[in-house]
Amino acid sequence: MGNILNKLIIFVGTCGLLLFEFTPYEGIIAIALAIAISGLLEYFSNEKLAKGLFIVFFIVSGFYVQFVFFLPLISYDLLRTKNQMLTLLALIPYTLHLNKFSLGTMSVLIGISTIVYLLKVRETNEKKLREDYINQRDYLTELSISLEEKINELVSKQDVEVNLATLNERNRIAREIHDNVGHLLSSAILQIGAVIAVSKDENTVKSLEVVKNTLNEGMNSIRESVHNLYEDSIDLYGEINKLLRNFTFCETSLNYEITGDMPAKAKYAIIGIIKESLSNVMKHSNGDLVSISLYEHPKLFQLIIYDNGDKKLDHGNFKGMGLESIKQRVASLNGIVNFDETKGFRIFISFMKP
Repeated sequence: MGNILNKLIIFVGTCGLLLFEFTPYEGIIAIALAIAISGLLEYFSNEKLAKGLFIVFFIVSGFYVQFVFFLPLISYDLLRTKNQMLTLLALIPYTLHLNKFSLGTMSVLIGISTIVYLLKVRETNEKKLREDYINQRDYLTELSISLEEKINELVSKQDVEVNLATLNERNRIAREIHDNVGHLLSSAILQIGAVIAVSKDENTVKSLEVVKNTLNEGMNSIRESVHNLYEDSIDLYGEINKLLRNFTFCETSLNYEITGDMPAKAKYAIIGIIKESLSNVMKHSNGDLVSISLYEHPKLFQLIIYDNGDKKLDHGNFKGMGLESIKQRVASLNGIVNFDETKGFRIFISFMKP
């Protein structure tokens, strides 16, 4: 928009000067041609076209004085290209028609040419500032996205660490209850049982039986609580990582995308399935990569175990390869299991969320 405004200022100035020296009838062709050329250059914005049209206008200006007035307008587009020095040719038509201009007209033409150059400098500076602004904006946007990703990564890492710390604390509490309170209650129950065995007072025996039953109920409640604490403290991601770290047969990779809670039964089954699968890879595969992917969908969990070995398996020996064990574990979760040998060996397992 600024470029068009600059051209309009130049055109109005040169057109006014032309009409001051000549009648509209004498200058109409020069005005029309100047408008056409300037419009073409604005629309196509092509360096070669700007150079060619300037040369054409320059030649015509050598023969017809009316065209000299619009050389600043045509030069403006050429000044925005690498062929800026060509604009000096505009001095030749001025020299050829010098005797046809008054001193005032020549002064105004020189002033307009100076304005053209200043407008070109301003437009160049504005363009550079605009490019710098866009580059800076893009840089800040990329920086913001990068910082946001790092923050999310740190938050995710912190959540994992907090979760691991929570699970470890649950394990510690479960062990403390089992080792201390559980042993004390067991000892108390045994002692009461011994007292009951040697006591001859029926009322005392009955009272002790009530105490023993209460302690037994408390012991059962503690066992259940410890069991639940221990089940909740199973770190599936950590257990799978531990299995893969200890697996040195070939390279491994893990894609773990579980964010919600998974039943302890399912965690134990998945750990057992992965153990069995890694054992099968060592025994029967000639691959050099094992990948394990665990996904959580809105309604189900999905486990995919893949090795890239191209050794075909004997389907008659599937039962002896531990695959039956995998099928049984999946069946205990009411899930579905499929085996694929198209490219390497894949195990697809899916089971519904509780």
